[in-house]
Amino acid sequence: MGVRRTYKDDLARAYDADVVRRGAMTPAKWRTDITDMFAADATANGISSVLELGCGTGQLASRLLERGFDVTAIDLSPANVAATRERGIDAHVADFASLPFSDDTFEAGFAMNSLLHVPSGELPAVLTEIARVLRSGSPLVIVVWGGEDQRGEIADEWLDPPRYFRTYTDEGLLALDTPGFGFTSFDAIDVSEGNHDLHSQILTLEAL
Repeated sequence: MGVRRTYKDDLARAYDADVVRRGAMTPAKWRTDITDMFAADATANGISSVLELGCGTGQLASRLLERGFDVTAIDLSPANVAATRERGIDAHVADFASLPFSDDTFEAGFAMNSLLHVPSGELPAVLTEIARVLRSGSPLVIVVWGGEDQRGEIADEWLDPPRYFRTYTDEGLLALDTPGFGFTSFDAIDVSEGNHDLHSQILTLEAL
């Protein structure tokens, strides 16, 4: 009897299979705009070290590196991590729930459309682990699709195997338990990407 695959296994396999296409993509302007705003705020606050949580193929990590930050990145997908390393980024295959870093290592965290793959029941433990590796007072910027309360595989999924998604209404996202963090700000922006009716949610927290 074989070992049962988990949603994390499926995420890694799906992104491994799509690495060439994603690596050749130019990030949408709204994604680079959010990254640049994060970078500007981090620079203004004297931040130098950034942990990107779910780096994909490294385009945004590379953008942060070019702006002078000491960037470390993680992803479940070994192929994504290899592509990110090719851009000169210190990247690691790692799970949000078990980060391979010491306490208080980083001055900021950045997660672009990655924590939406975490089931709500696992999110408190994941945030606790992220808070562990951030220094007190560090910002964590979480960007996710949202506007509707959904969980599971999306109806029009085109990657194989299908990926797990967890999205929230704006009110639902703001009501989440965020252990290890205090609330800083929230914004919702309409963006045109893909064939769905969701908008982009930007939640900024501060490590306690």
